[in-house]
Amino acid sequence: MRCFASSKGDPCAMGAWGYEIFDNDSACDWQEDLLASDDIVPIQTALLRVTEAEDFVDLDEASQALAACEALAHLRGRPGLQEAPLDELSAWASQHKELPTGPLVPIAKLALERIKTDECELKQLWQDSDEFDKWLATVEDVSRRVEST
Repeated sequence: MRCFASSKGDPCAMGAWGYEIFDNDSACDWQEDLLASDDIVPIQTALLRVTEAEDFVDLDEASQALAACEALAHLRGRPGLQEAPLDELSAWASQHKELPTGPLVPIAKLALERIKTDECELKQLWQDSDEFDKWLATVEDVSRRVEST
C-alpha cells in the first residue's frame, strides 16, 4: 500500500494505493454509505462539502466528492473504464436509475473544479507524486462523464 504525506505534516493522512477514484480508504468508506442508501443524499452531501468549503478543501472531503461524481456518472448511465470493476456501484445505480440527477450536475461540476485547484489537499498530494498526470486524467474523465448529456 502506498501512502502519501500530508501537507499538514501527517506522514500517512490517507491510505491510498492508486490514482483511480476508489483507490483510497475514504472513497471506499463513502461508497459503503451510499450502497446502504436509497436516495441521492450521500451524493449531494459529499458534493456540497467541497463546494461549500470556505478556504481549503480537505483530503477526505475531496476523495468522497470524487466518489460521489463517479456514482453520479453511473446513475446517468455513463460508467467509466476503471481498472477494477465497480460492480456494487453499478448494481446500486441500476436499481436507482429513477433518482433525479439533473440538479446535481452543476454542483458536481463546481466540486470537480475546486478539487483541481491548489486549495485542495488531495490535488496537492497528487501533485507531489509521479502519478499526478494519471490522477488528473481520472478526474477529467469523470468530469466529462458527469457533464455529458
